[in-house]
Amino acid sequence: MKSISDSNHYILLSHLLSESQKGNKTSYRKFLAETAKEIRKLVEIKIFDSSEREDVVQEILIAIHLSQHTYLPEKPIRPWLNAIAHHKIIDHIRKKGRKEKIEIIEWDDTIEDMSSKEIDSQDEIQVKVEKLLENLTDKQRLIVKFLKLEGLSLAETAKIMGMSLSAVKVNAHRAYKQIRQRGKT
Repeated sequence: MKSISDSNHYILLSHLLSESQKGNKTSYRKFLAETAKEIRKLVEIKIFDSSEREDVVQEILIAIHLSQHTYLPEKPIRPWLNAIAHHKIIDHIRKKGRKEKIEIIEWDDTIEDMSSKEIDSQDEIQVKVEKLLENLTDKQRLIVKFLKLEGLSLAETAKIMGMSLSAVKVNAHRAYKQIRQRGKT
């Protein structure tokens, strides 16, 4: 249930946008500043990679700017804002998915490559694996150990780590990339 302050805040946003549609530039600046705060909160929940959040916020603000003429002041502003934000977030996720193919990890290949380089004992393999893991962050190291050494699923690992499934995948991907690079040297 929305609080009174939430309702008043959205009434204010609606008023500011309505005034800006009439040419009031001060109202538009205030509208953008207030809307940016709301959008940042939403994006923080939806986009896990903090380095991408501000780009998504800016894309949403640009879309709001380009679509401001479609807002009807007699209608609630919150669904209008949420629809624009939702579509831009989905666009970002789709674009990112096309850019970064989800890699199937070649963990076994890395271990196999190491084995073929004249490693004689299990102890030496263990030492090599630990060397590969030592440059990872603690979080990445735990994720790799849970997924690859203990055989846990992504969901189990996410639950143990207190992370979202997507965050586990991102961290695992980054860890595997570092391991592959280190394994080649």
